[in-house]
Amino acid sequence: MSHHLIKRLTSGERVFHWVNMISFITLALTGLGLYAKSFFWLTNVFGGVDLSRTIHHYVGLVFIVTTLALFAQWMKDYTAPGEDTLGSTISSYLDPDFKGPPAGKFNAGQKLFGYIAFLFGVVMAGTGVAMWFPFTLGRGLQQWMYFLHNFAFIVFGGILLIHIYLGTIGVPGTWRAMSRGTVTKEWARKNHGAWDGEEA
Repeated sequence: MSHHLIKRLTSGERVFHWVNMISFITLALTGLGLYAKSFFWLTNVFGGVDLSRTIHHYVGLVFIVTTLALFAQWMKDYTAPGEDTLGSTISSYLDPDFKGPPAGKFNAGQKLFGYIAFLFGVVMAGTGVAMWFPFTLGRGLQQWMYFLHNFAFIVFGGILLIHIYLGTIGVPGTWRAMSRGTVTKEWARKNHGAWDGEEA
């Protein structure tokens, strides 16, 4: 059956994607435990306040590296011109029978998600490093670092939930790309008609 499959993601892309996602979830849980009283109990899950803070700091470095690596890997596909639009992408998600302009390897919605994820990932990374060394900035600027860090987390977390939904049950067949690196020819033709993927 391998001749009916298209290679969607390389092993390296999948590893970086999984590590990036797991690191963000770890950061979200340790961060909530450290900064929100109602979630303080989460610090016990990670061995206490001090260990939670240490994990948050060093897993943050993993998140920074994998965010940069993923964007570098997919930048060519993010910047590739396509006939589809954000409107046609949303319409295809809402109506499986919608026939819009064919998308390339990434549709307009995925490209937008990629840019937003990279932008707010960089904001979280930069502000996080500044928060790691709180006495290097003035009080006013440091408070802005906390605000921007939290704001970027909310935006990033929100679009991640949408991304997870679309990558699992929202667009049937997509999960296979993350779990096995391949998709069916039918899936590729239906969702990314202008993409010339190689057979697996």
